[in-house]
Amino acid sequence: MAIVAVSFMFTGCGGNENIMSEMTGTWKSDKDGAAIKINLSGEQKTIEIGGNAIPVTIKKIDESSYSVRVDAKLANGKTSEWSFRQVWDESGSSFIIKFDHNGEVETLTHA
Repeated sequence: MAIVAVSFMFTGCGGNENIMSEMTGTWKSDKDGAAIKINLSGEQKTIEIGGNAIPVTIKKIDESSYSVRVDAKLANGKTSEWSFRQVWDESGSSFIIKFDHNGEVETLTHA
């Protein structure tokens, strides 16, 4: 199965703010084609799925694995740990996101 990668230019050595701003945007799920809007660079960090904005709190940023772990505050009041990991192409010029939530892993491509 071919995976379509996002065209983003890799800038320097990365950094916490770079990882979060690179992931911020509208992405498309490989499971159902749904739009997932990630906002990790703003004051109020959210993940929007199916039109529902879910507030998230950054737990850990791991530059060595290009990943961000967050606590998502769900509508039922519970908190769930989610993670987002950039998977760069061989040239380091574009990436997809592996979104791990509730025991499922989805591949996100730029919408």
